[in-house]
Amino acid sequence: MRDENLCRDIERVVGRTMITSSDFVWLSGQIAARQRSSVSVNTLKRQWGYLEKDDTSVRRSTLDILSQFIGFRDYSTYCRQCQSLDPQSNPVLSRHIDTRRLERGLRLRITWLPDREVVVEHLGSCQFIVRSVKNSKLAVDDTFECTLFMENEPLYLGNLVHLGAGPVAYVAGKRDGIRFEIIED
Repeated sequence: MRDENLCRDIERVVGRTMITSSDFVWLSGQIAARQRSSVSVNTLKRQWGYLEKDDTSVRRSTLDILSQFIGFRDYSTYCRQCQSLDPQSNPVLSRHIDTRRLERGLRLRITWLPDREVVVEHLGSCQFIVRSVKNSKLAVDDTFECTLFMENEPLYLGNLVHLGAGPVAYVAGKRDGIRFEIIED
């Protein structure tokens, strides 16, 4: 059994399209890191129809693991809920940071398309200050609140004080989402 909707939903959750062999190696590693079970690279390739002239069906137990990977109890639950779910609502399992757990002084580099980059420093209590800017409307010393940074999702800033004016709400990476990395000193 092959489910193209499940493949599409997995790609949306991980923020990556499975096109090359290395994409399937990467996905297999992501599943192994998150689940107690693993799915082989070749099985993933079969599920996505990547292997030519291979009509071998994927086992139900594999479909259960893939459904669990994106937040469902099993494949049956995935199928039932996908028929009734609002397509605008999905669990977010992409890489993220809950800022309530960040140490004061931690710095993050945030990037978004086409070539935007800001470095921010955590001031504590979900408050941040912009330390450097490349090609963004944000400015050095702007401050804002943010409780969650999620890769491949827009970044919503609350209480942005921009160039001494505000506070206002602001969104970065509205269309394609953001990427982030922790800056190690």
